[in-house]
Amino acid sequence: MTRPVWRIASTKSLTLDTMWIGSTFAAGRWHPMPPTGKPVVYAGSSRSICQLEKRVHSNGIAPKNMALMRLDLPAQAQFDELTLSDLPQDWARNQAMTQGLGLRWRNAGRTLGLWVPSVVEPGDRNLVINPDHPHYARIAVAVERNPFVFDPRMFN
Repeated sequence: MTRPVWRIASTKSLTLDTMWIGSTFAAGRWHPMPPTGKPVVYAGSSRSICQLEKRVHSNGIAPKNMALMRLDLPAQAQFDELTLSDLPQDWARNQAMTQGLGLRWRNAGRTLGLWVPSVVEPGDRNLVINPDHPHYARIAVAVERNPFVFDPRMFN
């Protein structure tokens, strides 16, 4: 049985071959930019957390040309997890520390993904995915909405 996660991304990044490219242009909470960092793909445990994450990273402007995708993770894939109890209290304000944790996980290459708490809603989770892991190619991608249009009230 597969496990679904979701992702809202540019309509130019709807394939496994292109999903990771954005992570090479800017650092994220759980990954530094190259050359120190390596590419990753971010996904959310729910459609709602994906919308909230996009909202906080969009500087108050509704993103355009977006699509909502469901990524069905292979049943045999392994995952690591960081929970709130694994992290120091100031983890949300210490991006260098979270990037270091993500980089160590990514460099180890043992698992397809790393579950992490969301800063936006710590009770929800995001998944950092390793596009170099052997199981990455076995992720099934289904575009659920293209275009994905945000509720305008989120940006008023």
